[in-house]
Amino acid sequence: MNPIEELFRTAYLPLYPRLYATAFGLLADGDDAADAVQETMVKIWKSGQALASVHSPEAYSFKILRSTAIDMLRRRSHEGSLPDGKEPDEAVELPEPDTAEFLVRAIESLPEGQREVVRLSAFEDRPPDEIAEITGHTPANVRQLLCRGRKKIREIYNKYLVS
Repeated sequence: MNPIEELFRTAYLPLYPRLYATAFGLLADGDDAADAVQETMVKIWKSGQALASVHSPEAYSFKILRSTAIDMLRRRSHEGSLPDGKEPDEAVELPEPDTAEFLVRAIESLPEGQREVVRLSAFEDRPPDEIAEITGHTPANVRQLLCRGRKKIREIYNKYLVS
């Protein structure tokens, strides 16, 4: 086995479960998440000799995954289909409050940047500095997006309780 194959096998393949969890959090669909991770692994593999100069295989992998997932979301929105089949401008219909499904739907209604950082924080328990590394945002921007996202979720919850 050549050194690049060994590096891929030891440094990148073990990241698959975490990459899948992140992709699922971003895409909210198991099949799309698996496709995104597979596409990410192919891109990493095709980078060949460049892998030897990568300082952080984890950060490199998550950056490629993020880009891949965003491309998939863009294609999805251009096709006019969102994960649960609703139209892009259709209001999100929420289930009963105080359920996990309510929280997931509320997060899905957030703008893309907020949705991404809130999912990484809430579903993967990642700290802001790690989210910044994965998403390419600054740590301050991640904290701001988290604050705005959480505030919007509170507003959705409070509005739902009043109506």
